[in-house]
Amino acid sequence: MDTAEREAQIRRFVDEVWNGRDYAACSRLYHQDHLSPYGKGPEAKAAGIRANHLAFPDDMEVAIDDLIVSGNKAVLRITLTGTDCGGYAGRPPTGRPVREWGVNIMEFKDDRVIREFMGADKLGLFIQLGVLEDPWPQPGT
Repeated sequence: MDTAEREAQIRRFVDEVWNGRDYAACSRLYHQDHLSPYGKGPEAKAAGIRANHLAFPDDMEVAIDDLIVSGNKAVLRITLTGTDCGGYAGRPPTGRPVREWGVNIMEFKDDRVIREFMGADKLGLFIQLGVLEDPWPQPGT
């Protein structure tokens, strides 16, 4: 798969799964041997994404900020926005809007993601949800 095809594959995934909630489409990007905190394979990847949809059920959207593809690796930087109407991480819903950045470094095998490293601004998210006090309050607040 060339660079343009890989980029299109990842963009389709964000559109179909993150924004379109088509969890079955995970099988077009994630390898059966892919490990995630939710288990193994595309179904486990879908479970992690579904957890976000449950927390932000009405208006969650993921935008691609950067996508870099080189060889069998890709780096994806996203911004997730939504309103906490479902309760994030088992907490009661706050009704608060959130904006969270995330970075995903993916390694491919047989045109599917076999390994990945994910990082996200959970501190910022918990501050926005009121779970944690902002350690860097704005001047005048």
